Amino acid sequence: MTKGPTTSEELRAEEGGDGPRHGIVRTAFGVLRRDGRPLFGLTARVAGLVALGALLLTAVAFLVAWPTFTEIRAGAIRAEAYDGDSYAPDGRRVQHLWLILLACMPFLILLLHLGCTAIQTASARAVAGAGTRGRFRTVLGVNVLRGVLVWAPVVLGILVEEYFTTTLFREYTVIVPKWEYPNLFEILRYGPPLLGMATALVLRLGWTLAPAIAAAEGLGPWAALRRSWSLTWSRASAAWFRTVAVALPLGLLTVGVYLLLHPAARPLRSGTVHLFLTWGPDNTYAAYVAGILAPIAAALLLTGALVLPPAHTLLAVLQRRLAPAREPQPAATRT
Repeated sequence: MTKGPTTSEELRAEEGGDGPRHGIVRTAFGVLRRDGRPLFGLTARVAGLVALGALLLTAVAFLVAWPTFTEIRAGAIRAEAYDGDSYAPDGRRVQHLWLILLACMPFLILLLHLGCTAIQTASARAVAGAGTRGRFRTVLGVNVLRGVLVWAPVVLGILVEEYFTTTLFREYTVIVPKWEYPNLFEILRYGPPLLGMATALVLRLGWTLAPAIAAAEGLGPWAALRRSWSLTWSRASAAWFRTVAVALPLGLLTVGVYLLLHPAARPLRSGTVHLFLTWGPDNTYAAYVAGILAPIAAALLLTGALVLPPAHTLLAVLQRRLAPAREPQPAATRT
């Protein structure tokens, strides 16, 4: 059995030498055949650590929200005792739970970025061999900076739409339409969010290769973003089309795998509720929330463990294909 290339120079010679040039998918699968076992082993360990971190974060969130859960449970008991009717929680308590969820989101996103960064760095090293200079902190900085800049237009568009088209009803936090601009209502309602989403998609596409560039070339976060933008939107070799041809199927594959795994994980819902009520406090509302979160968390972890290693390997191979075409290395610098 012929052994695949093991160094950066051998892999570069295989991809860009005088011989036949393999496709991106074929090259990526070659890397996975050679280094797939350690890469998926690392992914399993990372998924386990992310699961533990998410479980700890969820426990802290439940502790913070426990007074609200207790008030909701007490209100339901009083309503059943006096009225015998169903109970709907007060809007302020529900809003408090949403605020706790929003407060936990940055920490959860950072936790996911940590796991994704570890897989990205390992995939880039598997593709580049021993010649990679990327560091974990650099790739993490790229992911965090890219996430902030990509989501900023979306958040700004939603805030603009909310400011011009909605208002609060009296002293209650109930959003109702505001008809101060009747002729521009539809434009102000749909225009800013759509513009924000379009801007975010363009930025995300242009910065798709930034983590792989940071891992392979050792660039800082800003430099990696600029480098990815110049590679993706290069007029030569239709780089943007090749990036879309790789990134779009990977995105659809990720969504499809999650949609398949989430129904398969739904039995965890009843099991989580039963476990919560058996070993935890007797609060059906808290158990209900835990039951909703369990299948989502399991499906997300399994989706990441299955999709991220081949996805980041493909992106790392694409980055190495586009980089020589953009800035070929001088012959004197090759050893």
